[in-house]
Amino acid sequence: MPAEIHLDRSAGWPGRLDGVTDAARDSEQLKALLMAKLQPDRIRATLSFAGLYQITHEMIKDVVLTSIRQFYLKGFDETGFRYDEERYAEQVLKRDPKRRPFPASLLWLVDSGAISLAQADRLDQIYAHRHELTHELLKYVVDPDFEPDVNLFVDAIEILTAIQRFWTQVEIDVGSFEHLGNVTVDDAVPASLVVLQLCIDAYAAGLKATPTTAPEVST
Repeated sequence: MPAEIHLDRSAGWPGRLDGVTDAARDSEQLKALLMAKLQPDRIRATLSFAGLYQITHEMIKDVVLTSIRQFYLKGFDETGFRYDEERYAEQVLKRDPKRRPFPASLLWLVDSGAISLAQADRLDQIYAHRHELTHELLKYVVDPDFEPDVNLFVDAIEILTAIQRFWTQVEIDVGSFEHLGNVTVDDAVPASLVVLQLCIDAYAAGLKATPTTAPEVST
């Protein structure tokens, strides 16, 4: 417990609340929630989840922005990589009225069958939560009214996996795995997803080793 936080443990707190007013009962309940929230195991779990969420979001950005950009790679010369800027602008950027790369790239993926429009829209909420976990993380550590959103994380994993499988199929279609014989998207799992699964497994193992009320992630 941080030194600057002082909670009154008198009268057997947080024990029986018989005979106290509703306001006092609410105060005692809040104290109990705050104490639970500030347990070291709970804090570690919250911080770990925030890191896991951040990793996943950055991976989504990579398979959306970088992978589509590389799809229009023409080659390289002494100045670096060369892209087909005209086709990229016409087939990708044009999809968004403001020509923003990320929204335009999502629509490109929707039209390509990689994800659904609902999944593309869901990424707005996933991003907003990532922003809060990054810039307002302390709120999730100390405020009993705020918990990381596990449902958003699960949806982020599903969207990331769907996009990764799409790009793997593209590689299969262009013959990148011909030397390996008959390869399917289930056979060619990207190393990044393997590492992410290891991170999820490590997080889940930590929750099982130390009982906590932190968000549980199904693996």
